[in-house]
Amino acid sequence: MTAVRVGIAGGGIAGLTLAWLLAESHEVLLLEERPRLGGNAESVLTTADGSTRVVDLGVRETPVEMSPVWRHIVASVGVPAEDLVPVTASRVLFRRHERVPLWVSAAEGADTARPVTTGGPAHQAMARFARESARWEREGMSWDVPLEDALDAWSLSSSSQQLLCALPASLHGCTLDEVCTLSARAVGATFTPPDTVPRTTYLRSGTTSLVQGLVAGSRPVRLRPGAGLRAVRQVEEGFELSDGTGAVHPVDAVALALPADQALAALTGLAGTGAWRAALNSIAYREVTYVLHRDPYGMPRDRRVWSAGNTTLDGDRSETTTWYGPSLGVDLFVSQVDHRAGRPREELARSSFRATLPTPQACRARQRLGVIEEGQRLLFLGHCTTPVETQEAAMTSALAVAHHLAPRSARLLRLRNYLEGG
Repeated sequence: MTAVRVGIAGGGIAGLTLAWLLAESHEVLLLEERPRLGGNAESVLTTADGSTRVVDLGVRETPVEMSPVWRHIVASVGVPAEDLVPVTASRVLFRRHERVPLWVSAAEGADTARPVTTGGPAHQAMARFARESARWEREGMSWDVPLEDALDAWSLSSSSQQLLCALPASLHGCTLDEVCTLSARAVGATFTPPDTVPRTTYLRSGTTSLVQGLVAGSRPVRLRPGAGLRAVRQVEEGFELSDGTGAVHPVDAVALALPADQALAALTGLAGTGAWRAALNSIAYREVTYVLHRDPYGMPRDRRVWSAGNTTLDGDRSETTTWYGPSLGVDLFVSQVDHRAGRPREELARSSFRATLPTPQACRARQRLGVIEEGQRLLFLGHCTTPVETQEAAMTSALAVAHHLAPRSARLLRLRNYLEGG
């Protein structure tokens, strides 16, 4: 299908990636509700140890070995190679008020006195879950199976199950019990074996450097931050998009990279969208607030176990503090502050984001929204089409839409050639 005018709603990583892929071949308009572009990619400047540092409040690290699309696009938009800082994604889990951690991962370059957990029922349960998760991925297990069904035959102790659920509960902003109702495969996709230390990549200049690169490379795309989509109306020649300023934009194809509730509102009254609207209505969110601070709020008492990710179990909740020591070499922290007792004393910045809940019902809905049929002119991308919410998944969804709208796009062809090893 050849579309001359494409309207993209949503200026997060998915929408910006699609705009960048189509910029050389189509006339593109991008509408974004917020005054800034980037979605969950939000960086702030702060001073530490006498120098200026860039710290991410939203998306913070990317597992680069598992992110070939991200890696290619980061290089293509001009992010310098020296800005990609490899980070050891070490972790520690502990209960509030308890001095001895429940579980401590290994960490490259850490003090040899770091008390790494190497055995015990909880560690064994985590190792088994990592193996099962890898098998589910290899065998393409259905996203419909809830975690509680997958764990039924395991006879786990309550403490072992809490450890398994701690990180997903923090990631999705839900309770430990709610984690058991999520898709087992979606939860497993974020899990790594406890005996390995995964490496991720942190952008020294912040994830907004990726956003800036996508924006700079998207000229002559018309970018309209602060002018979110309000309604989609079908007309004989295609569609008309009404934005928050009252302007109306005629387009030939529409790509929605929006939160489910915003997409649902924009499609209200549009004929033939009943199945899509039902799917969008199945996607739920939790709000998660992050605070950048200087004091060690949310950190274990024993500095030897300080890790890149420090997750506190507190009742039926868990929240994580990210320590920037491994990536920036300074004691700066970003903490979730929705449920834990107390607050950081030296707060520097804060922001709130919406985390999706990957329930089996939501995963089915996302699969439905991600289907692209021949001749389709209203398409979805971003987290409403992917069961796992990562920058790689967002970019891959944009790649699928770009292939549908502009299969001969030069940027798309270069990216596909790279992915195929050419």
